[in-house]
Amino acid sequence: MSYYNLQHKNQPVGHNMGPLHTHDFFELEFLATGERYYFTKSQMYKMEAPTLLVLPPHSTHKFESNGCEVYTLQISPESLSEDQRNFLNHLAKKGVLRFPTSKLSPLCSTFDTLLQIYNSFPFNAHKKMVFSANLGKLFHMFYSYANVQTHDTHYSLVADVNPSTAPVILKVLDFLHNHYTEQFSLDDLCKRFHVSKSYLSATFLRATNTTVFQYKLSLQLQEAKRLCRETRHSYEKIAELTGFSSGNYFRLIFKKHEGQTPNQHRYNSLEKRKKGN
Repeated sequence: MSYYNLQHKNQPVGHNMGPLHTHDFFELEFLATGERYYFTKSQMYKMEAPTLLVLPPHSTHKFESNGCEVYTLQISPESLSEDQRNFLNHLAKKGVLRFPTSKLSPLCSTFDTLLQIYNSFPFNAHKKMVFSANLGKLFHMFYSYANVQTHDTHYSLVADVNPSTAPVILKVLDFLHNHYTEQFSLDDLCKRFHVSKSYLSATFLRATNTTVFQYKLSLQLQEAKRLCRETRHSYEKIAELTGFSSGNYFRLIFKKHEGQTPNQHRYNSLEKRKKGN
């Protein structure tokens, strides 16, 4: 199913999106002014305008703003050509792309044109065609600017850790991403990283807006969804591979948090791929 969503926001200092989350579409974040922190896996990046971040489907992330103006474009893979999907996946691997300030005005102008088309009513087949044409123009600008930047002193991969995030939390996050299928307790983590339970719990919650084991569960479910989509494994096998105690418990937790059974998720993903082809 084709899906488009485009927003232009001015966000205040300290704006918090809430807990880490994933979705099944591409998300393009273009930071026009200000600063923003982008959190993914075990790292937090500082984005300074003008920058572009491309998030592929099913990537775990959240944002915190330090006063900024941002364009957010969400678009389903089925709405894009194969070349466009490959290009966005290529940009996603580059990380946070910072553009020369001379490119800010034309990029904002193109986003504003897309926004005007998107907000016009009705958003019918003709307007979708015009929207797609301007989206192609935007992608071409990204392509041209990205190529120029390989020889441009303005180009940089921004990877500044947010100073408000305690180093031990980054170590805990790295551990969780590498061991989320294993069984361990909060006491085990505290002994491993030489901190108290109260400190770890409070600091982790402040940095990620979720608890240690809610975060661990989100990693398990994310991998379980990938295995449902990309393999023919039984649900008992997926439960084993993702650290759930049994197939029945896995199905129960999956339904509770995802709003559908693993079988429904597998079927819906297959139908989306068919429509995309």
